[in-house]
Amino acid sequence: MDAERERRSIAMGWEALGVRPGERVSIDGVPGLWRVDRWSLEAMVVTLGCVALAPGTMAAEASGGRVLPAPDVPLGETILRAFELVPLDGSLAAAPRLAIAAAGSAPGWRRAALLTSIDGGVRWAGAGATALPAVIGSIVTPPGAAPAGLEDRANSVVVELAHAGMALGDADAASRDSGANLAMLGDELIQFASAAPLGANRWRLSGLWRGRRGTEAAIGGQAAGDSFVLIEAEALTGVTLPIEAIGGTAAVLAEGAGDSMGVEAEAAVTGASVVPPAPVHLAAIRGGDGGAEVTWVRRSRSGWRWIDGVDAPLGEESERYRVTIAPAGGDARTAETGEAAVTLSAAECAGGATVTVRQIGSHGLSPPASLTLEAAE
Repeated sequence: MDAERERRSIAMGWEALGVRPGERVSIDGVPGLWRVDRWSLEAMVVTLGCVALAPGTMAAEASGGRVLPAPDVPLGETILRAFELVPLDGSLAAAPRLAIAAAGSAPGWRRAALLTSIDGGVRWAGAGATALPAVIGSIVTPPGAAPAGLEDRANSVVVELAHAGMALGDADAASRDSGANLAMLGDELIQFASAAPLGANRWRLSGLWRGRRGTEAAIGGQAAGDSFVLIEAEALTGVTLPIEAIGGTAAVLAEGAGDSMGVEAEAAVTGASVVPPAPVHLAAIRGGDGGAEVTWVRRSRSGWRWIDGVDAPLGEESERYRVTIAPAGGDARTAETGEAAVTLSAAECAGGATVTVRQIGSHGLSPPASLTLEAAE
């Protein structure tokens, strides 16, 4: 009877309080949500035991805020650059790749829609939109010629950027080895160590690494007014072209909010993004019979990192070379070989000869590399 009386007393107590065990309640003057866990009645005073479920936030005064309007800056007209670019991540492209960089003539420019054509503008295909604004300008003072195997400390290049909102910076050797400060200067890829501001949006670039990624043939070919584009992945839009576009010209049309009409740029599709780079280190060893053996070292479009003890990967279906031997005053002959060497006869060497080597890639021939042999004594 005592247990039953206690059970009824507890039930009547909960009913009198208007709550049930486990019920969620709020407490006047106390923030948060609470769960009733237990109760007690002592000296005619009811006491609830509660457990916090959701603590309340501290009371604070709210502010109406203020308007933060977007800055009213000029959009500027679109500046567009397009060029074929070898993949910078070491991958092997199976089709030509066009890199598109765009910016505006004023800092307010943001983006433009893109169209491309490979048939002289007869048909246009949508290519999405431009990437982030690129750092674009033009050459004021070209750098001149220099070897590609050494850092060019004798020359510098002065470029003028499109507007004052663009800037360039310095990079140490480790950063440049990781790809920093890479730029397309005319048709030559360079990297620079130092960028010194000259005023009027002009910068002097020095500590040059020339002819990067197989572009050494373009060294010294720049002229005032040629294009300058800082190569940054987030500022480039890549467009894949069909194989049959090689040997032709690709046109790019862009139109942004500040343009009264579309802005067009053209790029020669040479296949530079899909063919191997030219062989290097051509050398001739004269034989006792008056002939000579010409050797060279191949390069790979996927092996730009210098890894000790490991040859650069071939990157092609097979290793083949097309060699043209042009004796002075004689008929030229062309041969194909699977080795990085060719033998010239005594007759071919007698009056001197020029040997031109191209690697045969899966999608075309590499640029040529040549060696001139003097007449045999």
